[in-house]
Amino acid sequence: MITVVLIDDHAVVRSGFAQLLNLEADIDVIAQFGDAAQALPWLLRSTPDVAVMDIAMPERDGLSLLRQVRARRPHFRAIILSIYDTPAFVQNAIEAGACGYLTKRCGPEELVQAVRSVGAGGHYLCAEALSAMRTAGQPVGALKALTPREREIFTLLVRGESVRRIADALTLSHKTVHAHRASILSKLQCATTIELVHFALENNLLAHC
Repeated sequence: MITVVLIDDHAVVRSGFAQLLNLEADIDVIAQFGDAAQALPWLLRSTPDVAVMDIAMPERDGLSLLRQVRARRPHFRAIILSIYDTPAFVQNAIEAGACGYLTKRCGPEELVQAVRSVGAGGHYLCAEALSAMRTAGQPVGALKALTPREREIFTLLVRGESVRRIADALTLSHKTVHAHRASILSKLQCATTIELVHFALENNLLAHC
């Protein structure tokens, strides 16, 4: 079960998110707060799997709250919600320690997907955030959207390894590697493995692989 806390100063938004997430059998919203001041003491003594927090709140913004909590709890995992998708906002969120970034234009299914990805130890950037990072020349930041296993498979794919050889090397089934490959392509907005290679070359990522 993935436990979630919601932090947003709009009660209607919080209520809607809570109803949506609680419909999922593997997700449980265990707390809700309307501002950072209310949330901070609870976050310092509790251990939710994922916090979903608005970036813009009265008195103290979501990034300030995130930095405060991570200073005391380095493994704290949060998804930032924002109406903005500019490179500066996305990069600031990642540097503050966010594991996910969603714009408020994202659909309900994407919120659920992000909570599951971050709750499982991965990262999630919505398409607008990924596009902003790529436009700003921050491809390494964009790779934070990949889970550790996806990053490993991404590295092998851009090195030219086949799905069969990757499956053998990582002791995975071919079906599992294909599923990871599909997720990688989707997150990095590429249609084929060739596009992944071009993406890596264009952004000098081979040095990171």
